[in-house]
Amino acid sequence: MLVFIVPLQSPLASSNWALVSALCERTLRSICAQTAGQFRLFLVCNQAPAMAFSHPDLTIIEDDFPIPERTTAARMFDKHEKLKRGMIAARNLAPCHVMFADADDCVHRGLAEWCGKHPGHPGWYITDGYIHTTGSPWLYRRRDFDQICGTAALVHCEPADFPRQMSDPKGDFLMIDRGHFEFRDPVRMHGRQLEPLPFPGAVYVTATGENDSGISLRQWRGKKMFLKKLLNTRLLTSRLRAEFGLYDLPVPPPPVHST
Repeated sequence: MLVFIVPLQSPLASSNWALVSALCERTLRSICAQTAGQFRLFLVCNQAPAMAFSHPDLTIIEDDFPIPERTTAARMFDKHEKLKRGMIAARNLAPCHVMFADADDCVHRGLAEWCGKHPGHPGWYITDGYIHTTGSPWLYRRRDFDQICGTAALVHCEPADFPRQMSDPKGDFLMIDRGHFEFRDPVRMHGRQLEPLPFPGAVYVTATGENDSGISLRQWRGKKMFLKKLLNTRLLTSRLRAEFGLYDLPVPPPPVHST
């Protein structure tokens, strides 16, 4: 079984909750479009996104998480606390593979099937993936995808790898309190040797206006960089859209400000 855990920021920490909700709904639909194999999806949030989408394998966990300050460090701490809460909820499903996914990215529809075919494998990190700038008809392929995106690894977890409660010490559990770029390191992964996923695993969506980190394809500087990007650019075809559930969103609605 493959368990996806998606943390979602609070409406009070968002500039445009309607846009955040639309991005999150697309992510959830992308995950739930798995073609085969068993999977479960936990969305962890202060408040469920404004959407009509539901799925039998989707569980929405709403909790009273503190609203973070508008700094990257505070928002990352909020994200990690929600991932930890999701790991607690997923503990009863172990042993299983676990994947953290950001609430605006899209994933390949064959991930659950792949895990189902390799149930005891230690896991994979996603070296091969795409970057998509919101509104663009193009994708940019990266061969170091796990070094730039948090939707980056599928890790086999045993019951002992999951926390039981939020007060459990930091750093004691697999996947918790580690950056996505550390998943390649078998020492930090408790001696488990992860391997590269042998196909493009995810799409990193940038320039949404709500990303906590990211890059843009618009910043093409220098002839060498331009040529490199050009050679790795792919048209966003209907086949690629279907593989990742990457559909165009409606024109972003104006921000809704709290009173």
